[in-house]
Amino acid sequence: MYRPLPDGLTIKNSPIEGLGLFATVNIKKNTFIGVTHIRDEQFENKYIRTPLGGFYNHSNEPTVIRMVSDILPNLKFGDPVDPSANAKQLKDGKNDRENMYYNLNEKSDAKYMFMVSIKDIKTGEELTANYNLYTYPKTGVGLQML
Repeated sequence: MYRPLPDGLTIKNSPIEGLGLFATVNIKKNTFIGVTHIRDEQFENKYIRTPLGGFYNHSNEPTVIRMVSDILPNLKFGDPVDPSANAKQLKDGKNDRENMYYNLNEKSDAKYMFMVSIKDIKTGEELTANYNLYTYPKTGVGLQML
């Protein structure tokens, strides 16, 4: 059966804005959450949002970061990710190998965008990121050029 979100997450009303993404299990720091966006030049902001990418809100105190890769991450929800170890460029200059991940500000034109927890997230807690890719009425956050 198709499930748009990984087990361990749900969508509920958010105190921040509209609907938000919430943990239904405890999530450890540096955990892969899932793919949120896929690059396609024909779409607004040059990315197609996955169901996971459509429901997390902006916060100045984020629980997750967005990372990017030119290849689809070979990870599933709950797999550990070291956000600093995989961002190093290989000596031969190639970045087309498995597990070559970057922070969004290091590679803004990557094919895939995904979410990684940056602190422990408790059951019931909202998953939030610090970003300004879209405009939100309550925060006044504006569009960012990618």
